[in-house]
Amino acid sequence: MKKIYITGVSGTGKTTIAHELEKRGFYVISIDEVNNLCSWINKETGEKEGGKDADMNVEFVHKHDWICDIEYLNKLINKDTDLVFVTGMATNQDDFLYLFNKIILLECDPDTFCKRIEERTDNNFGKDKKVQEGILNRYKPYAEKMIKKGAISVNTDKSIREVVDDILHKIT
Repeated sequence: MKKIYITGVSGTGKTTIAHELEKRGFYVISIDEVNNLCSWINKETGEKEGGKDADMNVEFVHKHDWICDIEYLNKLINKDTDLVFVTGMATNQDDFLYLFNKIILLECDPDTFCKRIEERTDNNFGKDKKVQEGILNRYKPYAEKMIKKGAISVNTDKSIREVVDDILHKIT
């Protein structure tokens, strides 16, 4: 079984790609969309706070980590299927990257991902301008870190069909 992790900063296209892969018949897990797979955890108290609908202002984001339940993720990815895609970006993802055969890093022009964040309606992460500044500041260091970990870069400044075709080509 091949297990592929698709990651990138907010607005690079993870959710859109997950939906396109599902349309094409693939088994896909979006860590942001599966109930109780990820939670906002207060860095000081260790308590779960907020959910997808939390007020994602800069104060909230600085005080919390987006943590994936690795045991639950492992159960979800070990289904009887030849190929599974997992999309997302969690604070603790370094602790679960070993579960995957390949890592795909989504990259695009910063103006593109900022525009996508502004226009999306499925969640409000990054709508706060100071949070968006944080995303812009960590975009390049995050990409460099993931490339050092063996991630394969995919440019998402093109049509969703082209992006998914590129991903499928790069995992074979």
